[in-house]
Amino acid sequence: MSTPVSVSGTGHQRGQALGEIMRDRIRDVVGAVVDSLGGPAEVQRFVTDTSFEAAIATYTPDLLAEFDAMATSSGVPRDHLLAHNLMDEHWWWQQTGATREACSTLAIAVEPPLLGQTMDLDRVLDGSQVVLRSTDESGRTTAVLTSAGLMGLCGLSSAGFGICVNALTTLEHSATGLPVAFVLRGALAQPDARAALAFLQSVPHASGQHYAIVSHDAHGGLFTASVECSAFGAVVSAPANRGFGHANHPLATADIDPTMAPGQSRSHLRQGVLDAHVAETLDDLADLLSSPPLCVSRTDSDWFTFGALAMRLGDELTLRYSLGPPDAEPWHEIVVSRN
Repeated sequence: MSTPVSVSGTGHQRGQALGEIMRDRIRDVVGAVVDSLGGPAEVQRFVTDTSFEAAIATYTPDLLAEFDAMATSSGVPRDHLLAHNLMDEHWWWQQTGATREACSTLAIAVEPPLLGQTMDLDRVLDGSQVVLRSTDESGRTTAVLTSAGLMGLCGLSSAGFGICVNALTTLEHSATGLPVAFVLRGALAQPDARAALAFLQSVPHASGQHYAIVSHDAHGGLFTASVECSAFGAVVSAPANRGFGHANHPLATADIDPTMAPGQSRSHLRQGVLDAHVAETLDDLADLLSSPPLCVSRTDSDWFTFGALAMRLGDELTLRYSLGPPDAEPWHEIVVSRN
């Protein structure tokens, strides 16, 4: 579905519409996810063994209403849809000690600034790619790359900023923190980039994750922030208001989970490519994200580039996206009006 799915209103209204519009796609992908996690009994054990909902209700109540309404209107068992939305959390809950390599992010401090990433995920999610365009009661719009039924993976806000993410599975985690999907959407719901950073620094995090925030404010000022978040808090990992890249190993925080061994990784290879980039335009950024080692094709492994985003954050907000590996799938583009 290359055209974005658009919903608006209260959290309940948005979720109800999403469940109705994407009912079949949500059922298909959630069924595949439940099977990949070991079946309904294993999903129930995961949900019962963790306690994320108190944090979701406390810090993102509007998103909880959206989630609940989507579960009801799609007809998907609530715990199954919740497991779909706890992807990062399930990675560490399995206690396999295996790290996950998911995503390469690049912020470019040009005029206007650019932000983009590859989103690398399990092949079980292939075919569920969608861009969700959601307008809340205040009139603020977010546009996020996601999987049908998942709150969001990365995207931008009509308030003038974008957020990209990287899994940092070697960091400390918490079974009572705010899950990544809700952190991302909660940060994008903030009135500006600085408020989004404050949100990331204030909420308790369930999973290790890097968040990149880039904005070009109404006065022409550049704002960038790079923060590595864990159960122990948020640590700034790059100088403010400058360009940076980030892969899947921590650059600043020392909040390492000793049970998570780094193992074999291409993260440092991709970090080197990000650090050496020569991209200066949106086309340059899209080309870089479409090339190895940042882009992982469907034939390379069970993990692949689920999709990619490239944003230009000026007076006009341009979101370019690929619903699959951009070396094989076309780029599409939408414009989001600032407000």
